[in-house]
Amino acid sequence: MNQLYMSLNKAGFMYKEESNQETIDFILLETYENGTTHSVDVNTFEKLFEDIVENPSYKALSGLHTFKLEDVEYTMTSEEMGYQKYFDKWRELGLLN
Repeated sequence: MNQLYMSLNKAGFMYKEESNQETIDFILLETYENGTTHSVDVNTFEKLFEDIVENPSYKALSGLHTFKLEDVEYTMTSEEMGYQKYFDKWRELGLLN
């Protein structure tokens, strides 16, 4: 994932926030016309896509993923999770191959 994060950071899609004396990395997903943003913290992103951490290609990210949240296991596509449109955008921008 490091290469993906480096590409996203270079394109301005990564930022940091301080919380309880801890620095949290975020991925900016979308900025709305009213100026509000939609983002995901890197830890959550990695939990959802941990099955492809070694190869975060467009094809791998766009596939089916199994992850566990609060002791419940889920299997969903990136489309079902709401991430596909962001992967499509990153691919168009040359951030994913």
